Amino acid sequence: MSHQYTEEAPYHPGYEDASFKSEVSKNIAELTELRRVNSRYLKFSEAIVEFCKASHTPVKK
Repeated sequence: MSHQYTEEAPYHPGYEDASFKSEVSKNIAELTELRRVNSRYLKFSEAIVEFCKASHTPVKK
């Protein structure tokens, strides 16, 4: 049955994802938000590590 529709449908280059440009899956939107938050936490932790490195002075024995 799908072969029949494939034969009937003309191919238009550039329109492969035309119906999905403005639509975003709920799962994809959630993953994107989690990645954004995770990136924010990682940047903050890197800033803390750099601050600790800069303020650390070696102790002479």
